Amino acid sequence: MIELDIIHLLIFFFIVLMQTIVGVGVLVLGTPFLLILNYEIIEVISILLPISIFTSFTNLLYFRFIDKISLLNLGGKIKKSFFIICVPAIFLGIILLKNFHNVIDFRILVSIIIFATLAVKKYYKKNILKLSSLKKNITLFFIGLVHGVSNSGGTLLSIFILHINKNFKDLTRYNLTYFYFYLALFQYLVFLIIFQKILIVNLLTSLIFVVFAGTLFGNFLVKYIKNKKFNFLIEFLAVFSAIFLIINN
Repeated sequence: MIELDIIHLLIFFFIVLMQTIVGVGVLVLGTPFLLILNYEIIEVISILLPISIFTSFTNLLYFRFIDKISLLNLGGKIKKSFFIICVPAIFLGIILLKNFHNVIDFRILVSIIIFATLAVKKYYKKNILKLSSLKKNITLFFIGLVHGVSNSGGTLLSIFILHINKNFKDLTRYNLTYFYFYLALFQYLVFLIIFQKILIVNLLTSLIFVVFAGTLFGNFLVKYIKNKKFNFLIEFLAVFSAIFLIINN
């Protein structure tokens, strides 16, 4: 199991900070980072999912009681499709993970997913709203499937939310945090049932402090810094980690 030295604490603080500001980060960046540190994919998921869930939940509380945002109004038209199509697809992804985690090279798989999603974001994001309902639903199913297998569906989900909200920064943060919370929560519940990997108490206690510090600092920073810079930083680090995973494989 993971040992919380200064390097791990800094990594967790940074990815919590990124998720607070942009809406994604703990799983998108944490997965390749821990794979680089030679953790197995099952252990990576068991560590990162509770951090992601707690980070999103803390931010939802902040939005509701500090920013006074009505969380019942979040989600828009995509909410129904998300819960009916995307969330159940996570279950299938975890089943695939259970049966094939010993034969899949997750360093290569996560790297491929990172490059593919960033390519989609760069070249196809303007056409997402032009997709038919069927193609949107297929894409949501694919997001859930990929997320269940590899923890890496958050970037594709963020593309959907960003452009449905027409790039409104605050609305995008609120919506993405809401969806990401349920994405990670459902994934973790199914993961616990299938793999029975529970984060140990003393580790979880230490990470609670890191999550609180990261969310508070992140919500402070977001008021003064354009989150486009953080989006770019997440993409840059994701690409860098993907390249490192391939070279170090």
